[in-house]
Amino acid sequence: MDPRSLDYLLTDDERQQFEEEGYFVMEDALPPDQVARFREVTQEVIEEHRRVYNIPADRYHGVIDFIGQRDALLDLVDWYRTLPKIWGILGPDIKLYHTVGMETPPTTRYTPETHHEWINWHTDTGNLTRDITESVEPPRISMKVGYVLSDTSSEGMANFTCFPGSHRSRVFPGQDRTRLTPDAVQVCAPAGSAIFFDRRLWHSPSLNVSDQTRYVIFNGYSFRWLANRDDMTVSHFMHRATPVQKQLLGYSHHGGYGPTNSFDDDLPLKFWILEHAPEFAERWPEHP
Repeated sequence: MDPRSLDYLLTDDERQQFEEEGYFVMEDALPPDQVARFREVTQEVIEEHRRVYNIPADRYHGVIDFIGQRDALLDLVDWYRTLPKIWGILGPDIKLYHTVGMETPPTTRYTPETHHEWINWHTDTGNLTRDITESVEPPRISMKVGYVLSDTSSEGMANFTCFPGSHRSRVFPGQDRTRLTPDAVQVCAPAGSAIFFDRRLWHSPSLNVSDQTRYVIFNGYSFRWLANRDDMTVSHFMHRATPVQKQLLGYSHHGGYGPTNSFDDDLPLKFWILEHAPEFAERWPEHP
């Protein structure tokens, strides 16, 4: 683990906002040179997909199973400024289970006056909320960090949009699931920001009615026992990944049996935290 991680531990204010509102924004999660680097990678991959799959240039497009698309993306698996926020919330027994790179060109169909007419309200991880119904409040189980690679500091720039506090209920909190209503929040964040959010939060992409194309990478982290949301094509990383990166990429010394247990040799992140930030270990639940 990069020792600089200790400068970016989850703060009490961040934890409180995450618990109460379901998200928080960290500005300067990526320095400008890394913003440019990852934006270039995202552009390259998406342009490749548009060419191969004949996707129109003006259509929003996201590439899932994104993390393995280019070698440079290995750095985001355990990025030293953001991973401490992830394990600060979920604990050490985690992995990367879903990644997507997104490009949202300016819309040619909608205007600033009509952009509220399109929305895609949802919570993450598909059938998880549908199938676990013992309580109105669904279990957390996973979260995402979105790396903002182009300016979204004003509304109407394809901002990440949500209902703050809605992660506590499986019931949609808005007035109309087909419209962007005034009670929703378009999260404004400059390039280089990271948006951390609970997978239970009701959220949506929004339309881009600006004159700039929006780029973002979303990395989803979950407990190790959750099935991957995409193929996680990462075997080509393993020969050069660090032990913590290998854990986060889903490797286990115990094959398929490993992710449903907490074998010490599968959890280098746990022992790094115990050595360098033991105060966080006090929050971990006891094994039954």
